Amino acid sequence: MSDTIAPSGRISRALREPLLHFLFLGALIFVAAHQLEARREEKAARIVVDGRLVERIAALERAQSGVAPQGPQLERLVANYVDDEVLYREALRLGLDRDDEIIRRRLIQKLEFLQHDAAGELNVDDVALRAYYDAHPAKFTDPARVSFTHLYFSPDRGGDAAALTRARLARLALAAGDESAAGDTPPVAAGYDALTTTDARQLFGSSPFVDALDTGGIGQWIGPVRSGYGWHLLRIRERLPARAADFNQVRAEVRAEYLRDLTDAARRRQLDDLRVRYRVALAAPVAGGAS
Repeated sequence: MSDTIAPSGRISRALREPLLHFLFLGALIFVAAHQLEARREEKAARIVVDGRLVERIAALERAQSGVAPQGPQLERLVANYVDDEVLYREALRLGLDRDDEIIRRRLIQKLEFLQHDAAGELNVDDVALRAYYDAHPAKFTDPARVSFTHLYFSPDRGGDAAALTRARLARLALAAGDESAAGDTPPVAAGYDALTTTDARQLFGSSPFVDALDTGGIGQWIGPVRSGYGWHLLRIRERLPARAADFNQVRAEVRAEYLRDLTDAARRRQLDDLRVRYRVALAAPVAGGAS
């Protein structure tokens, strides 16, 4: 009897070899990956301009210019869109979107917008608003206000020391009952009614003049006091303390603050839900943090 194995047997044995199975499977994976990549490249290279896209381009132009584009104008807009899409896809192909802080921030903002609750459409009743108003009195307080007049003495007339001297002489004249004492033409108004400290600081700078508005006596001339402009004599006519704003007058503001807090809380919950999907690994200690 011959020990030779028939060709069919050798083929059958070869087909059962694990190495052949491995090579065959690898070839299948390679072909599938190649076809998948080819389809991906084909899809990336295909720009579809259909009726829906043309309508969107026309609607966008109409919203921006107020005129619906037609004919050659619409054709140019579509051509411009195609040019932009070509540049956009080429930038993605080159990886220009990676490690770009502007693009990163824009994507974050877009996701936040998509996650944003439609809080502005909520119908909030007065009970909830009143409770919020009572719980946050500092947010809805009408600030202290002061009404005053002042005399101004400009350093542009002979320098700062000369302006101070003229202010002191005018103060002496006023103390003696001479109401004809006058200063220079002020760069701002000669008097104000119900001005807040914030408004006064914007007008006169953070200065002894603004400090005197809060501490000076009422009905008497104060000074000389310095501002960002020069020297002043100041007379406070009235000072109104801070007080809680009337709910009915600030209802719209209360509603806006209430909805803003609701939105911020919802955003925080959504972000916490997303964070559980990720592990944060600190490769280096954060400056100022725990070691």
